[in-house]
Amino acid sequence: MSPDLAGAVARVPGKEWKTFGREADGTLRRWAEVDFVPGEATEKKDLSPLRYVGLRLLRPQGLLFADGSDRQHHAVVTNLKWDGARLLQWHREKAGMVVHVHDEVKNGLGGGHMPSQHFRANAAWFKLALMAYNVVSAIRGLALEPEARNVRLKKFRLLVVNLAGRMSRFQCVLRLRFCAPAEAIARVLRIWEVFALPTQATAFR
Repeated sequence: MSPDLAGAVARVPGKEWKTFGREADGTLRRWAEVDFVPGEATEKKDLSPLRYVGLRLLRPQGLLFADGSDRQHHAVVTNLKWDGARLLQWHREKAGMVVHVHDEVKNGLGGGHMPSQHFRANAAWFKLALMAYNVVSAIRGLALEPEARNVRLKKFRLLVVNLAGRMSRFQCVLRLRFCAPAEAIARVLRIWEVFALPTQATAFR
């Protein structure tokens, strides 16, 4: 934080801090609205003012942070109108996630290995990698069991993609016979239920 913002957070009265969580070691997580207006030379006069939400981490009696104090102050600047507790929890949950996204897109889906010397071809390749990541994320979040929702792409392929099977067609009916464990088949069926893709063939089945 800038010195001005740090001073504004420190001046928030104690009665305005609201407790919304407690860490395993007893540290209290508190939030409060911070009355702060930055004075930047590049700020436009017709720009909507942003909201500053302060976070105070308060150690229980007898415990101190590494700098010797019993509390730390942080702040989040946002244009969202959410309740402060919800905003800070959401911000905490997404902290650092973009690093994992970049890693999976670049290394797990080939987004970091450009196939051509032409910019447009590389842009299309990267967009396909991002689309694939979105599809995988949707499947992980909506169709997989809770313990598998955070698996990396290598494990995701073993759970969903690398399954043996045989396609057959008889009397205008297309069948897929899996050679996989029962739990793997149940997982695929659950994905098909969540992401139903009706076709002309299934419509007249």
